[in-house]
Amino acid sequence: MFNVSEHLKNKNLKIFFSGIGGISMSSIAAALNQKGYKVSGSDINENSTVKLKDMGIEIFNSHKSENLEGCGMLVYNARIKNDNPEIIMAKELNIPIIKRSEMLGALISGYKTSVGVAGTHGKSTVTAMVSEIFIQANTNPSFFIGAEYPPVNSAYKLGSDDFCIVECDEFSDSFLNIYPDITAILNIEMDHPDFFKDLNAVIDSFEKFTENTSNILVINIDDENVIKASQHYKGNIITYSLKDPSADIFINNINYPDGFPEFDIVTNNFIYTKLKLSVPGEYNIYNAAAAAGIGHSCKLDSQFIGKGLELFKGVSRRFECKGVYNGATVYDDYAHHPTAIKKSLLESNKIAKAINGNLWYIFQPHTYSRTNELFEEFCEALSHSENLILTEIYSAAEENIYGISSENIAAKLNNCVFIKDFGEIEKYLRKRVQKNDLIIIAGAGDINNLTKLLV
Repeated sequence: MFNVSEHLKNKNLKIFFSGIGGISMSSIAAALNQKGYKVSGSDINENSTVKLKDMGIEIFNSHKSENLEGCGMLVYNARIKNDNPEIIMAKELNIPIIKRSEMLGALISGYKTSVGVAGTHGKSTVTAMVSEIFIQANTNPSFFIGAEYPPVNSAYKLGSDDFCIVECDEFSDSFLNIYPDITAILNIEMDHPDFFKDLNAVIDSFEKFTENTSNILVINIDDENVIKASQHYKGNIITYSLKDPSADIFINNINYPDGFPEFDIVTNNFIYTKLKLSVPGEYNIYNAAAAAGIGHSCKLDSQFIGKGLELFKGVSRRFECKGVYNGATVYDDYAHHPTAIKKSLLESNKIAKAINGNLWYIFQPHTYSRTNELFEEFCEALSHSENLILTEIYSAAEENIYGISSENIAAKLNNCVFIKDFGEIEKYLRKRVQKNDLIIIAGAGDINNLTKLLV
């Protein structure tokens, strides 16, 4: 079996990234560049590679076989297909072809303690929360997050060799190439139907990932699928819950004095710390509980855990306040799964009501396969919006073999309009949005370009 870590001992190695612009790929490429390796890559999205070019990394704006000249290794993400000319050329030249997650796994293997964060929802948020806790504990952590973290203006940071916190993605079983010392599993639902055939397949994948964890598993025991995935784990387990007082991390006395949660973290019937979050929603209480469980497992002082969670103000595109449009506050949100959408809508409705405004929810479904597989769930989740605008499905390079469209969802819902063009959406909002309204722009595709158009 090819050993990536062994290959990386050659500091003169030139590493090529096919699809370098993705948030995780660009972070790994930038980290390797910072470590002194010769890095280059290709991506058709020029906007996603600006920072890399500023670092001196050579970027090609199309996928061509000649891009690999002089390279000794190719790294690719799960969306790159076998017919990609760079993959074909690498095979012809017998250049090692490495998955993104294999490279990430090799990177974190050099740390004394590595922490993985996995789950259907909340991975980026919890990875950032844990990173902030470790920053406050003066441990100078390294981290790789699946979203930009505003305090460092980046999705990654190289710190000391003591701790590395990394987001672990289940899509295409990517996280099975990562071997953390400590892992948190937040929640498990059916997602990525283009890869997993059903929910049992997803649970099985997470169970295999628990076997990669060498020391401690931090689990949400309010989620029955997480319990199923971790039932055979042989290492130490730390549990967290908002419902079960017997959990190692129990959240008690929850209040929302101004729409944002405050609560106690209880361990062994003792109030470990009291805190108030700067991010809304019950889902972020769960995220904070997971982060506290990781901090607790590393024996960090409760004051650092409390301070880190209170200082945390979110990551990019996770209910991120972007500014004002026509007197309305605009939020950018990555929610693209029905459960995340429903939670986001319920919290957004509370906030809009508190400020006596209307809620406008603009959503771009992500991938035809997900929209088709979870069609009824999307309809139910989106029914909680009074003013809903749907734009067309973001393909993420999928073919529409299902004949599905956002118009199919719009036809099932009241108070919903389908507008394909972002410019037309802006015109529609301009005539209707008023002061104190709330605009949520949601989705995992290029819908954030609408945010830039408004603000």
